[in-house]
Amino acid sequence: MSNPKTFHSIFARNCEVRRIDKPTAEAFLSRNHLYGYCSCGICLGIFVKRYSGAENRPGAEHPYPVGTMVAAGTFSKTSLWHKEDGSTVRSANWIRYASFPEVRVLGGMGMMLDAFIALQHPDEVMSYVPADIFAGDSYLKLGFVNEGLKTFDNGGSSWRFVLKLGDGRKTQADSVRASGDDCGMGGEDKSLENK
Repeated sequence: MSNPKTFHSIFARNCEVRRIDKPTAEAFLSRNHLYGYCSCGICLGIFVKRYSGAENRPGAEHPYPVGTMVAAGTFSKTSLWHKEDGSTVRSANWIRYASFPEVRVLGGMGMMLDAFIALQHPDEVMSYVPADIFAGDSYLKLGFVNEGLKTFDNGGSSWRFVLKLGDGRKTQADSVRASGDDCGMGGEDKSLENK
């Protein structure tokens, strides 16, 4: 992974989320995620759909043409968890998310999360963030709650973030769709359905 001096920003509203196969996710994450690829159940990619504003002017050059995958993420499939209070929830784990090192997909994590929720309908999504490297601010902005530090058998520790969905949470996609945009995930596009 490189450490770029300048970033190219792409708005998530100009992208779409699609399911990708595991070899594609593995190749992308191996090159662009700090920890590389990890086994998963669901793989999603964020693809440039269009450019808008100043980037849409005639003759504008784009380092990432329409159709380019600029970010990828992986999740577990949902599974049933029996809680101590006797309830059962459909839970999933957000395993990886990365973009090209020089790209920031503004709203990309939220868009990907919304696409996964629409696809799998979990009651909660959890994710672990290495405590010695990250604070997890991006997860907090998405509505996750930090449930504390988890220490693993290998001595490493991670913050455990959980997003509970039974509380009427509105997704980014809900807000965008209310404005008349399909957020790259709705309408007639069936890109998230199983291939």
